[in-house]
Amino acid sequence: MAEVEQFIKDMGDKIHAKIEKKRRFYFNVSNDNLPEVADYLFHKMGCRLSTATAMEMYHGIEILYHFSNDKTGQYFCPRVVIKDKKNPKVNSITSIITGAIWIEREMFDLWGIEFIGHPRMEELLTLNNPGNVKQPLRFKEGA
Repeated sequence: MAEVEQFIKDMGDKIHAKIEKKRRFYFNVSNDNLPEVADYLFHKMGCRLSTATAMEMYHGIEILYHFSNDKTGQYFCPRVVIKDKKNPKVNSITSIITGAIWIEREMFDLWGIEFIGHPRMEELLTLNNPGNVKQPLRFKEGA
């Protein structure tokens, strides 16, 4: 696919561990390069941020962003691995994509990930919880 090849050429050594599937292109990106890659996908290629997901793995917490090029049906999926599970931090992409504000707040609530540079890094899902939850939902008391 020409757009994937052009993206790989333009991003150079900023992306690693590339996996291409039908209409999906997965790749790793460092926290430092995440804003530049997100900016390229959103502004230069015209992709929209569909969503972002997170999961805890043996080697850290992974965030997988899902950028859709609606004109072609191609998805670009940058993955950032946060190795520090006890104090997970990653750069926010909200200064590039305002629509990331809520999904980053959701991941803050669920996973305890702090998004550096986020304009409102505060609870979203647990804000008015009658149980007065003051910890990420991925942690269990006494675990």
